[in-house]
Amino acid sequence: MVIATNDNIGGSGRGPLCVFRHGRKSHTWGTLRQAAQHTMRDPSVSWLGENIDPARTALNETLVGTGYVVEDVRVRLAAVGLEPKVGQVVARELLVSASHTYFAGPGQTGRDGDWDQDRLTAWKVATVAFLKEEFGANLVTLTAHFDESVPHAHVWVTTAVKVEKKGRGRPRKDGTKSAPVMGWTLNHDLVFGSGKDAFSERQDRYANAMAPLGLQRGQRHSKAHHQPIREYYARIKQHEDAAIDKRVEAHHARNLALMEEGKMTALRQAAELSAAAAKFVKDEADLSLRKAQAAETAAQEAQRRAEAAEQERIVVLAEVRAEHDIVTAQKKDLGTFLERRGLRQEFESWQCDTRAVEALRNGKGDEEWAKYERQLAEYADELKEFGGWQAAMVTRARKRMLYLMEVGAKLLGHVSILVNPSRIVSEGIGAWIRLHGGGSLHQRHRQAVRWLRDTLLTIQDVAMTEPERERGRER
Repeated sequence: MVIATNDNIGGSGRGPLCVFRHGRKSHTWGTLRQAAQHTMRDPSVSWLGENIDPARTALNETLVGTGYVVEDVRVRLAAVGLEPKVGQVVARELLVSASHTYFAGPGQTGRDGDWDQDRLTAWKVATVAFLKEEFGANLVTLTAHFDESVPHAHVWVTTAVKVEKKGRGRPRKDGTKSAPVMGWTLNHDLVFGSGKDAFSERQDRYANAMAPLGLQRGQRHSKAHHQPIREYYARIKQHEDAAIDKRVEAHHARNLALMEEGKMTALRQAAELSAAAAKFVKDEADLSLRKAQAAETAAQEAQRRAEAAEQERIVVLAEVRAEHDIVTAQKKDLGTFLERRGLRQEFESWQCDTRAVEALRNGKGDEEWAKYERQLAEYADELKEFGGWQAAMVTRARKRMLYLMEVGAKLLGHVSILVNPSRIVSEGIGAWIRLHGGGSLHQRHRQAVRWLRDTLLTIQDVAMTEPERERGRER
């Protein structure tokens, strides 16, 4: 797909640029997990960047892998039978993007979600194709972020390569040695190359792949360096603090001048106060008279309002009693109808599910509940489509159920599922599935829970509480 160059060209006369940056290496599982927190939008981390818009985080896409970087790397290394040794590079992060002007269509800015979807799709397709060609099976995770100002993707590549290894053991009696064999190892330089030229050449190849989209390569051997987000905001904070200090000094000097002026004003006002004191005594006497008159009028008005309120209370009480009688009669009629139709058990089951869903909602507003209910609906759709496939549900339900159980509990006002027992959340989820999908879909939900209980502690809790709730229904 060829994208014609748009009109969003800077003052230099050049078109929009493509971006391919090499990130830091991860030598241990711990450093890999820490480095991947920003990529995965880890909810346990308090600071992931002030430029993230949480309202658009749901738009992020995992284009390669599962999105869980550490798990994707472990799967790749396990597939070739490798366990990292001290000093070896387990994986390396890359970042790909383009100038915001590329993502802008006619009348668009190319920032903060205001971008052209055709251009965005073309960039994603071309980038995935290039990275797969460049790194093959070592490309384990590719996550595109659309909740920041400009679309970009974080790429994670392992360093597993198959090389020729020398034969082991002592020489044979005839003096020959064991023949070399092919085996797997972790070697950063064989995957990424060594030296600046290797990185620069990869940037050239990426620029060639992006050329049909109208993107150009940046300046070679540029002196510009990427500044980490934390350092960038720290420098902004330093400038803000310096500006505040200057404003405080200016404010202090102004206050001193105002104090001198205030002293002069106080002397003048002291003289005026003496004259005003005499007038105040006279005004005070007049005010006391008016207050007495107003108090008498207020007492009369209060008595009138009290009498009116009593009459209104009598009328309202009569209306409430009449409505209570009507509701009591309707409840009695409903009970008689349910008994005759044999629907008492179904009605009580529906009431139980309704209360469980209301407890899950926990009195939150329509907008917040609607966002959470969309997640429930998406989970129900996955149950309908993949509920019978254990492998599919184990892969898909892990991330969804983590959100519904842990993050969902926090969004609904609970500190966490450890402080507020997860039974409230788990019963609400099961009740919602039953109300909106029926008994068959609820059975699929329970099956998926049983598949996941060995890997997720919160799912194990669901698997225990659901049968208990079923026994309560039978009783």
